[in-house]
Amino acid sequence: MLRASGFKYGLSIALLWASNAGATSVPSLSFEELTDHSELIVTGQVVRAWPDWDGEHKFIWTHYELSVSGAQKDSPGATVVVSEPGGVVGIQGMAIAGAVAYQTGERVLVFLQRMPNGYLRTTGWSQGKFTVDNAERLHAGTSLGAPEVVSTPKGAVAATPLRTLEGITVAELRARVAARLKLQGGVQ
Repeated sequence: MLRASGFKYGLSIALLWASNAGATSVPSLSFEELTDHSELIVTGQVVRAWPDWDGEHKFIWTHYELSVSGAQKDSPGATVVVSEPGGVVGIQGMAIAGAVAYQTGERVLVFLQRMPNGYLRTTGWSQGKFTVDNAERLHAGTSLGAPEVVSTPKGAVAATPLRTLEGITVAELRARVAARLKLQGGVQ
């Protein structure tokens, strides 16, 4: 039995490594698209993380609980759970190239969209996650596992590039979101 367990463990690690070797390409989103596609936009601090199987026991997701300090779109409760595909449960692991990772203690502003399984996930992969510094300024995250963001097709409507959000304050972003929602006839 130990031999079979060792084989399963080695196979799990090999599959985890192999799946990390791939790349994920996602379309470049504008500020308007990121806002429109998000159910929630919140500021908060990551207070805990845990991996678990989905309800059908097919996929592993890592869940991150955020203590909400502010809401830019919609009205969440005191906490929000952000779920990203991948993680390790026991000796079984699953990795998705480009999946967004969060760290306990990290202060973030996130754009979140609802997945078909009911989970809230970062909109536009890493494009929807910004760290918040002590001066309440936003910074786009980058990592080795980040997805390749491909440009918008030629002829697409011009929109506000996400790079314009780098370094603005949370209050400035809140004002931009409010203006976008008002333009769309939405409710904050």
